[in-house]
Amino acid sequence: MNRRAKRALKGLGFVAVALGGLYWYQPQRIDFLPRSAPDPNPPLDPDSALLFKPGTRVSVVAAHPDDPEFFIGGTLTELSRAGAKIEIVMCTDGDKGYYPWFMTDAAANRRVRQREQIEAAKQYDAEVVFLHEPDGRLRANDDVVERVTEALARFQPEYVLTFDSEYPPKVQHSDHLQSGLAAEEAVKRVPSVKWLLQFSTHAANHYVDISDVWKIKKQLLTIHASQFHGDRLRMVTDMVGGRARDEGKAIGVAYAEGFRCTRYLR
Repeated sequence: MNRRAKRALKGLGFVAVALGGLYWYQPQRIDFLPRSAPDPNPPLDPDSALLFKPGTRVSVVAAHPDDPEFFIGGTLTELSRAGAKIEIVMCTDGDKGYYPWFMTDAAANRRVRQREQIEAAKQYDAEVVFLHEPDGRLRANDDVVERVTEALARFQPEYVLTFDSEYPPKVQHSDHLQSGLAAEEAVKRVPSVKWLLQFSTHAANHYVDISDVWKIKKQLLTIHASQFHGDRLRMVTDMVGGRARDEGKAIGVAYAEGFRCTRYLR
């Protein structure tokens, strides 16, 4: 191999290492070998009469402020209307302080996003517990699993809603995957949980009709003004609406939110 070819090869190697480092530094993850949805994957009713019953206790384990409203704001609104008791276990504060080139004041951003999440949760009568893990660096390690377990054990939910780490979308935030993993492990340790409902999934086996509350879900997104405003709000609303319409087609309604449901027999 001549000198020029060696230099070119060395340059390509440097570029590959740099791109690999950038990929692992930023939080978005690509599922290069996604698992196919279970086949068959028949519909499964997670005892809806209990889920939408006054007094039923529901915990949501999410990664960032705005996740509950973005992914399941319609379901949370319907649960609130039915009289369920809801708690949000928020793993991070959404400070994004590890992005130094565009986030200059992580502490201020943390305060704003916490306030937005608390305000959004008030709209469906939910309490919020923050675990204060680092945004973009969440890991489902023993400590995080234990803290999620403690939060669930205090609230004693019958249902836990969280991200699907097994059948996620092709492109997913790593914190979403990790919060889902932590919740999956925690649920095994909390005997009150009867059902695990996982959202942001390509293997849904149950859908909640949110047609009547779609306008309310759109309003919930506007509360997170630090993240969604102007053109970005319109783009996000269109994206969320497109997903809800696609999921609605599965059950013949205008808008729906899909879940992969797992029953726990204790």
